[in-house]
Amino acid sequence: MKRMKSIIKVALIAMLPTTIFISCKKHLDPEAISSFDPGYVFNNIPNAQKALLGAYMAMAGDYGYGIRLSGYWAYDSDEMMKGTNAAPTDEGQLLAKYLAIPGNLQITNPFNQMYQGIERANLCIYYIPKMNAYINGSTQQQAQLKRMHGEALVLRAQYYYELCRNFGDVPAQWGPSQFEADFYKPRLSRDSIYDRLLADLELAATMMPWRKDVASTGDAIDQRFTKGAAKALRAKIALTRGGYALPVTGGALVRPANYRDYYKIAHDECADIIASGQHGLMPSYKELFKKHLLGHDLNDPAGEFMMVASMAFGTNSDSKLGIQTGTRMNGVGGNNLFIIPTYFYMFDSTDIRRDITCVPYEIVFDTIKIGHSINVMYDGKFRREWVTNPGYIFSSGKATESNRPAINNSLQNMQLSWPLIRYADVLLWFAETENELNNGPTAAAIDAVSQINLRGHGGSYKETPPVIPTSKEGFFKFLVKERMLEFGNEGIRKYDLLRWGLLSTAIAETRARLNAWTSATATNHPKFSPFSYMEDGPAYAIDATQLPTYLYFYSKPPRSNIDDFNPFITSFYKPVPSPAPNGATRVNWWLGGSVPQSFANAFANGFNTGKSELMPIPQTQRDANPNLSQNFGY
Repeated sequence: MKRMKSIIKVALIAMLPTTIFISCKKHLDPEAISSFDPGYVFNNIPNAQKALLGAYMAMAGDYGYGIRLSGYWAYDSDEMMKGTNAAPTDEGQLLAKYLAIPGNLQITNPFNQMYQGIERANLCIYYIPKMNAYINGSTQQQAQLKRMHGEALVLRAQYYYELCRNFGDVPAQWGPSQFEADFYKPRLSRDSIYDRLLADLELAATMMPWRKDVASTGDAIDQRFTKGAAKALRAKIALTRGGYALPVTGGALVRPANYRDYYKIAHDECADIIASGQHGLMPSYKELFKKHLLGHDLNDPAGEFMMVASMAFGTNSDSKLGIQTGTRMNGVGGNNLFIIPTYFYMFDSTDIRRDITCVPYEIVFDTIKIGHSINVMYDGKFRREWVTNPGYIFSSGKATESNRPAINNSLQNMQLSWPLIRYADVLLWFAETENELNNGPTAAAIDAVSQINLRGHGGSYKETPPVIPTSKEGFFKFLVKERMLEFGNEGIRKYDLLRWGLLSTAIAETRARLNAWTSATATNHPKFSPFSYMEDGPAYAIDATQLPTYLYFYSKPPRSNIDDFNPFITSFYKPVPSPAPNGATRVNWWLGGSVPQSFANAFANGFNTGKSELMPIPQTQRDANPNLSQNFGY
């Protein structure tokens, strides 16, 4: 063991002996295996499944998509920011503000866990095809094992993808560590890794069933990956491979000369998924999150959740989603991620996605909603008041205004899973590639975007439908905005902007708007300069001179319908009415001053283009492996 100082080994040793086969009840619910003898583990299908679930579980927990990768690594961007302290000391905020150093544990621990997942996947990829039943078993046994082989390839691809998009070139190992002679691997170019992953995923798709065909293999319906996941991840990686990236030596972002080849891969995979009819959009955007994501049922009937990082009960396998993120309820939660005010006003007044994604209130006494100013707006897709099956109580006893109960601050996990790819992604990737490959949008591209936008407006337009541009540049800018509105709070925006080469521009122009906001007074609001990199929000929101200085709200819902109760009774888009509504509470909304200034000062305040597009390689790994270089600027 003393020689196991390679990047893979260092990442694994602490967790390998007893936790490698932790199960996840949202995939399956077998008992865990404590032995690590491959001859035992890969001797039969049930044990091999438990080994595979160990590979799945590297996605879960605090250092996976349970909070670090989902709530720390993916920010700040032009939609959301982590924390409002301009001089943070917390490692998570330092990371989100692009102020991380190589010793930051919010980088180190997740980095190690990704390699742990790779090792577990490598074991499955190596041993499963060697099982007797893989070749000589029944038709059903062969189908199950080949699916598992494909799943392991998908998992390994997901872990390498996460590493490459955040760190650039990284060490790569394609087999179990026990067979490796080189324990000090240098970094391999991310392009080489991506190309290998694209080949792996092409193979994986041939071995995996579509989601509607899972029962034919004898497997139970669960949240394991299917053919659609392999194809969608291949499309996602191809778009990243064909996008802009920062060299590890710094300098200008570069895009491969043959980027269209990778767009063609993404296009064909998306077209295949669409044509299959295996996946679709949930009719209700709200129910997608309320009934399924927060209702602990990600087997939605449309199959829109194509890849999820499932969580289960336990310290290393649960998530902090809905606790560190989401609305504040009875004094619990919130304050990890904040909606950027300028993002709120990218939505038009009838876009239902706004009120799913952005929550400008908190809940007290279980049912009373207290309106906030625009600088205290929570992310809404993990709102705890929607969590069911099971639900969780955040106060002891029935809360009342006259007898407020003690707050239960001990609850840290609600087993909320993290969406990795939705079918909405596939439609918008298809539209993006159609536009790029055909030098302008086709009818099919416009239709794909229209499906997303129409669903975002509840299935019908109360105002004039949007005019979708027919020029290549105009359509692209429309799509940049549409992806922003559709995927807010899902950890996607920063990485979209990176592959488009627009992150630096987006941060600069968003900061300019935030700084303009700080000068707002009750009688003088700013008029924003248009965004250059995407289509702007509605005209009545760009001109902040027309936005309300104050808002009024009623805190009590009619009867018990707290879910659909919007406490604000005055428009977000029109000047405040006079006289004030009877019995309403007034809250400052769009005022400048010291609070907005600190908000603006905190936003992505450590970002430096040519450096910050990549995170630093963890120092512990460089200490263990003398062949690891550091990214530029760190």
